Amino acid sequence: MKKIRNTQTITLIFLVLAGLGLSGLRVDAAPSAEELKKIKAATPKQSTAKPKKPRKVLVFSVAWGYKHTAIPYGKAAITAMAEKTKAFEVTVSDDLSHFESANLNGYDAVVFNNTNNEIFLPANFGSLQGAAREQAIEKDKRLKKSLVDFLAGGKGLIVIHAGVASFRQWPEYGKIIGARFENHPWNAGSTITLKIEDSLHPLSLAFPTPRFKVTDEIYQFKEFDRRKLRVLFSIDTSGLDLKNKAGIRRTDGDFALSWIKDYGRGRVFYSALGHQHDIFWNKTILQHYLDGIQYALGDLPATTESIPAPKQ
Repeated sequence: MKKIRNTQTITLIFLVLAGLGLSGLRVDAAPSAEELKKIKAATPKQSTAKPKKPRKVLVFSVAWGYKHTAIPYGKAAITAMAEKTKAFEVTVSDDLSHFESANLNGYDAVVFNNTNNEIFLPANFGSLQGAAREQAIEKDKRLKKSLVDFLAGGKGLIVIHAGVASFRQWPEYGKIIGARFENHPWNAGSTITLKIEDSLHPLSLAFPTPRFKVTDEIYQFKEFDRRKLRVLFSIDTSGLDLKNKAGIRRTDGDFALSWIKDYGRGRVFYSALGHQHDIFWNKTILQHYLDGIQYALGDLPATTESIPAPKQ
């Protein structure tokens, strides 16, 4: 076989392999019948709050570059919540037309289900030239403005795991979410202890104890300021050797993993959990997500007032 010398060819092959997941596992593989059974069994039977009116939720899952294999599991779990609790109606779609303002206003909240990178641009944006490129840029700007107006006007956004790594070139998105993805010092399959920061907060009632063990891929964030949001849980770092942990950037020991915040008159809920497939049949986590969705919809009142980081 001839040696490959062309850098563009090497890059193309790499992207193709990345799209295939490298391990041979299809990134869009649907949950098995047994896994769907587990998801449905773990889904809460009823919502914490009674909807104030019929609610509509858009579940959007576009990801460029690395695409989490958990995406279909998130879709299945949120769909099961809607079907079981009747707290909202769900539309699962990656069609960008839903973000045109005339269409987006028909929803009460949007879920970014493990989205990643510049999700309002086409996958082939790098190869576009001339008018096609300009049209893609204009559409990206228009849809971003639509999302900002949607949230600032009083609607909701729910962001799961990698969704925080979306819109990496858009400064406003960091303000919307309250942080940006930096890395994951604890790789997939890592078991950590969550520290529930206020067990009486409406979005923390799902957790049976102030400490809760979970196995997942665990993120570290930049551009994070807890004074601008309400942290729900963070990493219990007691007993962890952070000085010798590769990839640690934070020096304050404040590793928040879930929070809520205001954006204009809108509501934002973020949880970093959602890499491992079995997160989506963990009863406690699914209840936490359902409560987060209901908060973002405006049906479950909860304070976003900041609280200091608990002492370790």
